[in-house]
Amino acid sequence: MSANDLASRRGRFGFGAQRVLLTAALISIVAAIGSLFVGDLSLGRATIADALFHHDDRLAAHVVVLDWRLPRAVADLLVGSALGMAGAIMQATTRNPLASPSIMGLSAGASLASLLLTVACPTAGRFELLVASVAGAAGAAVLVYTLASMSRTGVTPIRLALTGVAVSSIGAAIGNGITIYYNIGQDMLLWFARGSEGVQWPDLLVAAPLILAGLFAGVALAPSINALGLGEQVAVGLGLSIGTTRFLASGVVLLLAGAAVALTGPIGFIGLLAPHLARGLVGLDYRAVIPNAALVGAMLLMLADIGARLATTPYKAPVPVGVVTALLGVPFFLYLANRRSVRSQGGRL
Repeated sequence: MSANDLASRRGRFGFGAQRVLLTAALISIVAAIGSLFVGDLSLGRATIADALFHHDDRLAAHVVVLDWRLPRAVADLLVGSALGMAGAIMQATTRNPLASPSIMGLSAGASLASLLLTVACPTAGRFELLVASVAGAAGAAVLVYTLASMSRTGVTPIRLALTGVAVSSIGAAIGNGITIYYNIGQDMLLWFARGSEGVQWPDLLVAAPLILAGLFAGVALAPSINALGLGEQVAVGLGLSIGTTRFLASGVVLLLAGAAVALTGPIGFIGLLAPHLARGLVGLDYRAVIPNAALVGAMLLMLADIGARLATTPYKAPVPVGVVTALLGVPFFLYLANRRSVRSQGGRL
């Protein structure tokens, strides 16, 4: 990378990036507040204010707001942030614009591991399921990279993405077989499709600390990941330990993706969309991209969940948030997969 490219990359990190950060945060907060009004039960501002500041467990409206809608909004913000940051770190460290937790098989691995633990140990608690999700994401990542690297031409972005999709499909097929055999299909279908619906405070008390730890760790690693994105030779020249940086970045991604799946089930394409939107807004400096991708991810998932609820209310049939994110993400994935730069330049960002 030339000196001009390096200066350009570093120069975009400043007031513009901070403005995007604040704008995304503001939209996410406003959307989260707005989500308290959306649902089958229509509630006014006075009722919601009373539920938040003068809570009464004897009133059904107060219970709906404080015990159902508010934790759902918090879960959307946390999971969207986790998936957005995980996707940004994956795309930076692999230099693969198609990388994301859902496309690379991490979400499917986490889901399958959670299902296997549920079958093997029905009494497993929230923390055990979270650990299983992280381990499943790690196993899927290793499997995808191993299979993709078996080709004579080596690992390419398209091959990694296709391998990830194949591993995800196999994991889903195995999961479907297990749910049918053990007659737990209805329970697992609700878990896979629910998104943040049904998330309550005990769930957040387990997952939120780990997601927040992963988010802080990702921001702390951003300067090293930014140097790694300049190329290995430049990174070594700057004194960066490439192996250590990749190891720590992988740990952060697995923690974020595993905790997100354990909390809401697999939600696709947020980890693909958010980093690209963030790069389009703030440039290529990953010190700015990584935190902005987290906030853009939170904003996208919050708005997608509101859209799913608005679609659910008039038809009285639940619309999974994954349907909304897929409607946004699939066309964008196809666009990226067919871009000449992805095919011919090996995924150079």
